[in-house]
Amino acid sequence: MALAATPGCAKLKLLRLENEVLVNQNRDLRAELGDCRADAPPPDYATHVDLDVIREYISRVGLPAPTVAPTGVMTLPVKGKNTEFQLTVQLFAKEKVLYLSVVDYLSLEQATSSPSMVLLLTQLAAINYEMLLGKLQLNPRSGAISLSMEVQIDDGLGYRTFEAVLNHLITSADQRYPELLRAAQGRGI
Repeated sequence: MALAATPGCAKLKLLRLENEVLVNQNRDLRAELGDCRADAPPPDYATHVDLDVIREYISRVGLPAPTVAPTGVMTLPVKGKNTEFQLTVQLFAKEKVLYLSVVDYLSLEQATSSPSMVLLLTQLAAINYEMLLGKLQLNPRSGAISLSMEVQIDDGLGYRTFEAVLNHLITSADQRYPELLRAAQGRGI
């Protein structure tokens, strides 16, 4: 009779051992899953940035829906406290860069004299030197002055980053406009 009980006991011990192994594996897999969730991007982070993502982010910021040219350039009007301008957003997917720019902002033609043009150009250079984020640009052909920022998106783009960059760009453009206009009018800086 002792011989008959041995195979049953062995099977029971084997089942308990298999169960213990499965419980340990299950615990390890749950811990691994927890680590994966912790490493996952936040829910408002786009790992693949396209025009639809940008359009959604613009809407969430509370700006009007942009018009989209056949080239993919988005344009929308912005009214600040000091001036009105156009905001353009362009996605360079191959280069993984999002380019935001304030256009129809200021022009060299607004300079009232040669000395005021020199003052305006000097002011542009001084502001560019001071600014940590963004850059003022001068189109040498048209004389248009714009303020732009580029955002690297090689690993995606979060809404909070987009909102911060966009708000900084709009605020900077609006706040800098009076001093640039004064320089263009020859009234100092």
